[in-house]
Amino acid sequence: MIASLLPPNRYSVEAILPPGQCPGHYDVKPSDIEKMKKAALIVSFRGMPFMDKTRGEGRAQLLVDAGGRNWMAPDSYIHGLDVLAKELSNRFPEDQSEIMKRKKEAIQKVEEESKTLFEKIKGTETPGKAMIASSMQKEPLEWMGFRIVGEYGRQEAMSTREVVRLSKTGKDQWAIAVVDNLQSGPDTGKGIAETLGVPHVVLTNFPSEKGYLATLGENVDAVLKAVRKK
Repeated sequence: MIASLLPPNRYSVEAILPPGQCPGHYDVKPSDIEKMKKAALIVSFRGMPFMDKTRGEGRAQLLVDAGGRNWMAPDSYIHGLDVLAKELSNRFPEDQSEIMKRKKEAIQKVEEESKTLFEKIKGTETPGKAMIASSMQKEPLEWMGFRIVGEYGRQEAMSTREVVRLSKTGKDQWAIAVVDNLQSGPDTGKGIAETLGVPHVVLTNFPSEKGYLATLGENVDAVLKAVRKK
C-alpha cells in the first residue's frame, strides 16, 4: 500500500515481515534492525509483538489500527488506502498532492479488478453456499459471497471439542469447504474437512510479493478451483 501511495522517485519501501509468516511467531533479525535504523518511518499494525523489539532509539513510527477489518477484502483494502494516505500526507506534507493523486489511482484499480473477480465468482453456482473458515478469512470469503457458518482461531487454540462442534455445524449446514489461513495455521481445519468430506483450502491473509491484486486473484482462484472439484 505504501509503495503505491508514495512517489517512487523520492521514496523506497522495504518489508520486514515475510508474507507467509505469522506476525505472532516472527523473530526480528539483526538485518531487520539495521533496515529500521536507516528508515525515515517505520509502519506496522498495532498488536504485532515482533515490532515491540524495534521501538525506541528516536525512530519515527506509525502504528496503524486495522479497525477490526481484514484488509485483504477489497472494501477494507480501500479503507486502508484512505487511512495510510492521510497518515503519510501528515508525515510528508510536501508530497501530499502526489500521495492523494496516487491514492485515487490505486482505488480505481482495486475497484475495477475486484469487480471483475466478483463477476467471475457470480458466474459459478457457489455464491450463498456455506463454509467453515478461519476467522482471519471470514471477511474476504463473505465478500466472495459465501456464508460462514462456523469459524475458528489459531491452531494452538483449537480443542477436540471445537473440532467436533465445527464438524457438526458443517454437516448440518451443508458446508462445501473448509478454509484455512496460511499465516495462522494452514492445517488447522484439515481434520474438519476430512470429516465432512469436503475440499480443504488455504488462503493467504497478506499480499505476496506479487502485490495485492494478484494475491486477491489467487485467493479467488484457489477457492473456485476447490469447490468446482467437489
